[in-house]
Amino acid sequence: MANQPDLNGETSDAALEIPADWLMPGLDLEAVREAQRSDTIATLSADHLSLKGVELVVERRWLREAFWRQAKQAITRGYIYRSSAVQVIVRGERREHERRNTQTRRAS
Repeated sequence: MANQPDLNGETSDAALEIPADWLMPGLDLEAVREAQRSDTIATLSADHLSLKGVELVVERRWLREAFWRQAKQAITRGYIYRSSAVQVIVRGERREHERRNTQTRRAS
């Protein structure tokens, strides 16, 4: 079983909550965790699949076909960094804020 890090305090990580009725029957939480970075928290309940971390991966094979195009609606924090026919990668805001702060300091 993969270790799930404990992220406390203020964070600007990405977060997803995918409703359970969007998921394929029998989705294995370990398969979801294997696709993620080691610092991602992944939980699966009767209500939803939750992912939280710096960079999150959602694979098309996890979702029922009717809901694949709606995957972006499951993003509660962060933005789509990359999207393809089989995978969506969501990133947290941290890198964008770091980039903005660096540019602001350079302009000073």
